[in-house]
Amino acid sequence: MQSATESLESAALRGPEHRLIGMLRVWYTDPDPQETILADLRGSLGSSRARACLQAFEQMLALLTKHGWHSVVILRPTAPRYSADELSITRFVMAATEQRRDVAMTEASFLVSPDALLPLLCAGARVGLPLLCEECRSRISGRNISTRRSDAP
Repeated sequence: MQSATESLESAALRGPEHRLIGMLRVWYTDPDPQETILADLRGSLGSSRARACLQAFEQMLALLTKHGWHSVVILRPTAPRYSADELSITRFVMAATEQRRDVAMTEASFLVSPDALLPLLCAGARVGLPLLCEECRSRISGRNISTRRSDAP
């Protein structure tokens, strides 16, 4: 039987994946998640890209809520592990963003019913692209980006 959570050390996640899990955790625990996430993204993405990323994120969550096979398990921001759902969502978003359609569709099929696969694929790619761009820009400029992970080692 596979564990429902994976330790932070055993999950080799990239910056955009950490950022996405941080956004998920803030969304489900913060009293004003839209403003918190938008303010955090605005610093590195700029206003219009941050709004577009947040809008796609909200659309993705709405599809997961409406068409999901089950309610997703999102842990508290300081949790020392990732839930299987958090990891599945990040794998899906990164695959959709990187144009690995077969992988993205497979991951999405475990998250939502068939009628929501394509809209979820589009929303996931629109969430992930600004996060990948943010990571690239931070590497080029040599600055460290916030990942909104209070559990960072």
